Amino acid sequence: MEYYNFFCIDIVGSSSDVDTHLNNIEKLIKVIKDFLDNSENKLQISFTGDGAIIWFKEDSLLPLQLALKIHEKFPQNLEEQNFGLKIGIARNKAIEIESAKSILGIPVCGMSPIFARRLCDLCDDGHILLDKNAHEFFTKNYKKETDKSSGFIITSNRFFQDLGEFYVKHKKPVHVYNYCNTKKDEKLFIFGNIAIPKDKRGLIDRVDINSKLVIPFDIFLESEALSLKKKIDLGKEIVLLDESTTNLYHALFEGATHYDSTNLLLPSKFQEYQSNTSYLNLHANLIRRTKNKDFNSVRIMILAKSLIEKDWQNSKTRELSTDFFKWHKEWGVTLLQIDPSITLDIIRNLEDSIPSFHIKSIEMGLWKDKYVIQSKNFGINENIDIKRNRIWLSDSNTVHYKNCEIIMKELLSSSELWEIQYEDKEGVDFAKWNHNYWKPKLLK
Repeated sequence: MEYYNFFCIDIVGSSSDVDTHLNNIEKLIKVIKDFLDNSENKLQISFTGDGAIIWFKEDSLLPLQLALKIHEKFPQNLEEQNFGLKIGIARNKAIEIESAKSILGIPVCGMSPIFARRLCDLCDDGHILLDKNAHEFFTKNYKKETDKSSGFIITSNRFFQDLGEFYVKHKKPVHVYNYCNTKKDEKLFIFGNIAIPKDKRGLIDRVDINSKLVIPFDIFLESEALSLKKKIDLGKEIVLLDESTTNLYHALFEGATHYDSTNLLLPSKFQEYQSNTSYLNLHANLIRRTKNKDFNSVRIMILAKSLIEKDWQNSKTRELSTDFFKWHKEWGVTLLQIDPSITLDIIRNLEDSIPSFHIKSIEMGLWKDKYVIQSKNFGINENIDIKRNRIWLSDSNTVHYKNCEIIMKELLSSSELWEIQYEDKEGVDFAKWNHNYWKPKLLK
C-alpha cells in the first residue's frame, strides 16, 4: 500500500432540488475539469451525482489548490449564495485493485478515500476539512507555495485551525484541521468556514457498546435520527417515551438562558410528571447559570381557579400540589393563571387578525430565541405502563416559533391574568397580576 491524497466534494441540497442547482453543478464540474486539465494522467475523478471524489496518483499541492479555486469561483460567505459546498481532503494508505479498473468509479481500497468521505460528512456548508496526514504533508512539503492569482502562501499556519479529534462512522477517530480565511484584502479572498463543525456523530460513536453491535447500532441510530429530523422539518408530531423526553429537555435547556411556558395540568399532576422527566431540575439549572439580576421566567396555568384550589385542598394531592407551589416561589418562576375560555378568545382574535397564525397546541415551552415545544396531552398517559409524550419541536426561525411567541406575548399582556399566591397555612389565593416578576432566592 502507498500513501495517496483523496479529495471529496459534496454539493449541499443538490439531491433535493436538482433543477435549482443544475446550472451551478455544471459550472462546478467545468471548474474542476478545467483546473485539472493538465493533470489528467496524474489523477482519477468519479462523479457521485451530488459531488465528486478525486484520487491524486502523484503527490502534489493540487488538492488544496483545487479547494481554493472552487471557493474563489463559488464564494461560500455570500448571503445570497444558495449553493453550499463541503470539501474533505485526506491522506492515507490505499491500494489499486487491478480487477476493478474496468468498473465505473475509482478502483482503490484503503483508509484514504474512506476518511475523505467521512470528512465531507463532518463538514457544514463551506467547510474545507483535512485530516492530520494531509495537513502535515502540505505544510511540510509546500512551505513557500503561493497562489498563482493572488500571491499569498497557501500553506501558511494562519489558515489552519487544529480542531482535534472528531468521531466519524463506526467509531473511527479522525484528527481534523479546518482550512479557512475570513479576512479579505488586495491579495486574499475569503474561503472556508471558520465555525467549528457540529460533531454530528460524536456522542453516538463515543457510546461504549459491544464491538459486534457497533455497525447495526450506528445504522439504527442514523436511521432514527433521519426519520426524526424529517418529521420535525415537516412540522409533524413526534412521540417520545419519558426517558427520551428527559434527554430532549436536557439538550434544550443546556444552552438556553430564558424559558417561559404554559400548562394545562393540575399542579399535582404536573409535579408527578416532572419527577419522571427531571423537567423542573433542568429549569432550576438554567436559573442557577444566570447572572442577570433582571432575570424573569413565567409559567401560565391555563386552568379554572377552582380546579387549582381543589387540587391543593384534596388530601390525596395536597403534598404534590404544595411542592409545586413551593418550587416556583423558591426559584422565582412567576406563576400565573388565566381562564381557558379567555385563552380561546385570544387565539380566535389572533387567527382573525393574522392570516398565517396557527398553533399546534396551547401547551408550550418557549426557550427564547432558540426553540419551542408544543405538547399534546403533556404528562397524561393513556396507559400507565407506556408513557408517551406527543410533541412538536421547532426552532426560532420557523413560523411555529413566531406564532407561539405571539400567543405568549398576548397572554402576558391580558388584563385577565392572575398571579397565583401561596402560603403554607392559608393555601392558594389569586390577585390581579401587576406585572412584577418573582425573583429566585439565589438572585435576591
